[in-house]
Amino acid sequence: MAAAGWFAMSVHSLALLSQSKDGFPSSYIAGSVNTNAVFLRRVLKKLVEVGLIETKEGREGGYRLTRPAEQITLAEIYESLGLDKALALSPAEPNAACPVGAGITSVMEQVSEEAHEAMMASLRNYTIAQVARMAVTK
Repeated sequence: MAAAGWFAMSVHSLALLSQSKDGFPSSYIAGSVNTNAVFLRRVLKKLVEVGLIETKEGREGGYRLTRPAEQITLAEIYESLGLDKALALSPAEPNAACPVGAGITSVMEQVSEEAHEAMMASLRNYTIAQVARMAVTK
């Protein structure tokens, strides 16, 4: 599973890649994201594995989108990274003898699922092309 910060880095990287049909090398993308190129290549490797980007080897190599930015939603990126739901359940097993503890897990599962669905519905409304346009105009 990817770390939570990978989502923001992935969106940033894909939005940047949407600016060039030829793509960019990882060092250029890392400079925009402002992170170490070696670390960013781990994020980019995951995006290659799920088919959102492809690599080109060689001196003029780099990364580029596999399809138009208008066809890539933020929901697809989030799901492809295999991230946990936004609200995690408690790692502690509640006390079943407590009136609240006996039912809290099922309540929190419901709340977590509803929050996750609301977040995914929102992420489906944004494409990489929209994010890139919004970022450029800020």
